[in-house]
Amino acid sequence: MRGLEHAASRRLAVLLPGLAIAMLILPDGGWAQEGENPSLARCLELALDQAPRLQESREALAAAEARAAEATARRWPLLDLGGSYRYTTDYMQRHIELGPSGGLDLKFGDHNQADLNLGLSIPLFTGGELSHTAEAARAGTRAAGHQLEAVRLEIKRDVRLAFYLALGRKAQLAAAALATERLQRHLTEISAAVELGAASEENRLRVLASLREAEQRRLQAAAAQDAAGIELGRLLGRSGRIILPAGDLDTSLLEDRDLSPARLAQRPEVIALAEESARQELLASAVRGRFLPRLSGDVRAHYGRPGVDVLRNDWMSYGTAAVGLDWTLWDAGARRQQSKQASAQARQAEARRQDVDEAFLAAHEKATTTLESARLELDETSARADLERRILELVGRRYREAQASESEYLDAQDDLSEAEIQLALAMTRVRQAEADLLWILAY
Repeated sequence: MRGLEHAASRRLAVLLPGLAIAMLILPDGGWAQEGENPSLARCLELALDQAPRLQESREALAAAEARAAEATARRWPLLDLGGSYRYTTDYMQRHIELGPSGGLDLKFGDHNQADLNLGLSIPLFTGGELSHTAEAARAGTRAAGHQLEAVRLEIKRDVRLAFYLALGRKAQLAAAALATERLQRHLTEISAAVELGAASEENRLRVLASLREAEQRRLQAAAAQDAAGIELGRLLGRSGRIILPAGDLDTSLLEDRDLSPARLAQRPEVIALAEESARQELLASAVRGRFLPRLSGDVRAHYGRPGVDVLRNDWMSYGTAAVGLDWTLWDAGARRQQSKQASAQARQAEARRQDVDEAFLAAHEKATTTLESARLELDETSARADLERRILELVGRRYREAQASESEYLDAQDDLSEAEIQLALAMTRVRQAEADLLWILAY
């Protein structure tokens, strides 16, 4: 099939010089306002730089990275600064009798109590909940990264499809313009013949009607070209502008590419779902860790009044250290249900991964078949264009020798015009089929 495509490309090369000349007479309204006719590489660069959906995925990745950093930070001790002040309407005081010498009044603080403290709260043991949660968050970050790559591949596919559609519309417009130019020359010739009495007015009117029909096809092709250029402009971040690309329809996208199905294992969507499955399994493990007791420590430095010496009732510094145990013995099965939810979501993600894997395998087979069919169609269309060109030459020779009618000659021109337009369309389909295959193979 590759040989057939090369043969078709050689046939198209015969047509392209004439198409290029015809493009010179087309209006300038379809060109980018800044005078740029970007190549495919430039289009891909602009789209990847401007696409809002890619920015959305970047922000999703940034959020996932922040969640992973937060989950990791929760495993570290917490340093906090606290302060309190309390006023009480009464406080403890006692009078102790000491015999004839009198007595002793004891005051335990006063109405005011204040405390400043700086301390570390340390998670000593959480049953693996914090560590598994942190690992799950990191798996979520990796999944978000692969989703970002999947969006990047989708943008590249959309740009390639739009690029070659616009390029194909340019070629079809050029073919339509070339047909119009041929008929215009023929109208000039037959008008001169009518003046000399060598042709009838009916023949001139037939040519004029064919010219009007060709002009109608050219206008339709111009509208289709502008529509394709607007879509390409939207993908490049230039909404509302008509961007017409520069490139060759006969240049394959598949040169030096590995097209084996083995590359399907590198699809980012498949890898992302595998990471999501792992994330849910880790979250299930984190929930199971809540069945175990939680042990925490607290080390704190205080500066307060009255502090620990309430009799002195003065500002003082002191320290405290504490160990706490928290063990939930019964919660009506809430933790068990949370664990079941996470495990079910892990199995769900794995089932989706298998489904996506199979879907891409089928898509690869379909894209390969579509490409082979498009190449065969291109070869047949190229052969037809060659035949129509030869037929026009023969009919034209007979026409000049007065052995062919005006209708025969006009029909031959019309058939060639249609064949040239179909040739550009067939080459466009081949390039778009290649673009689909590249996307499936993660290029």
